[in-house]
Amino acid sequence: MPEYDRFRIGLIGYGIGKLHTAAIRSAGLYYPELPPVDLVAVATTSEKSGKAAVEQYGFQRYTTDYRELLNSDDINAVIIAPPHHLHREMLLAALQTDKAIYADKPLANNLAEAREIVAEARKRNRNGQICFNLRHSPAMAYAKKVIEAGRIGDIYAFRAVYYRPSYIDPEKPLRWKGSMKTSGGGVSNDLVPHIADLVLWLIGKPARLTAQARTFIKERPVAKGSAERTPIDTDDHIIIQAELPDGGIGTIESGRLITGSINDISIEIYGSEGSLRWSVTNPNYLYLAEKRMPSDERGWLAIPTFQNYPGAIVPGADIPVGEMRFYIDSMAQFIRKTVNHEPYDPDFVQGFHVQSVIEAALKAAQTGTRVEVENE
Repeated sequence: MPEYDRFRIGLIGYGIGKLHTAAIRSAGLYYPELPPVDLVAVATTSEKSGKAAVEQYGFQRYTTDYRELLNSDDINAVIIAPPHHLHREMLLAALQTDKAIYADKPLANNLAEAREIVAEARKRNRNGQICFNLRHSPAMAYAKKVIEAGRIGDIYAFRAVYYRPSYIDPEKPLRWKGSMKTSGGGVSNDLVPHIADLVLWLIGKPARLTAQARTFIKERPVAKGSAERTPIDTDDHIIIQAELPDGGIGTIESGRLITGSINDISIEIYGSEGSLRWSVTNPNYLYLAEKRMPSDERGWLAIPTFQNYPGAIVPGADIPVGEMRFYIDSMAQFIRKTVNHEPYDPDFVQGFHVQSVIEAALKAAQTGTRVEVENE
């Protein structure tokens, strides 16, 4: 097994990859026991973005061929964050190396590709971490403890929502996100993975579901300011009605045309003994209500979770938290588990299970039928 006196990073994809780069540059400031990080190389599709990565973040070099990066002996860990349709190809190639792998969500463009990635990882006795950053909210970590302690009881219902206003303007190009071929879905394979993972992680995987999906803006410019239009076949909004194996029900909903939203993510869980709710727009508090409380005190209790990150030396635990901190903790966990040769969590298998929910939802929306969610 490789040893990691230094974490020598190669980044593939400089779109969302900027965010992961900021996270990995910051991780050691919060957790000084982590090994030093070197930003060795970035692989992008253009010279312009490659030069920007070198200038903006201090990567030592850039390339337009990701294989060159994967074959570099001076890199021992890779962050893979390209458009969705490239995940399969790049992850399969990375699994053939001995480099540690950190992948942006979703795992793949569709379930067949996700299954292939998991099979290859098992064949080579390899794995990687997938970025489901919302797990790294202190409030969600506390919620998991509350649920596992039985304080919510049997799950009756849940609601998970992710709203954004990203594409309200019909003149804004969607680029690769406008095509099923390159994105695997609109919000269904872009925003839904975040909240679907929260549902699976906190209360379990749905057994079956129905869904409705809509594309409201059916064509957009091919590029900013262009008069040429291109058809859009990815969903602007999706509502998934899910059934848990033990009878609980819930919805997973996402939209990218939501006027008034910013980055609105929320989850509510209702059980036989209590309820909880949380929102990214108010991330420092988990709201909990329990039936065991006296009837005149049975309202929502606001539990302050703030910067509750064990092992972090800064900032103080009473300092408000923001979403970027979730990405930093996710990256710190990746480094820590890699160095200590511990299993990744969430790993590619968990990415597969999220993909299976998305695949079932798209099938249900297309056929108008109830669909069983696949397992491995």
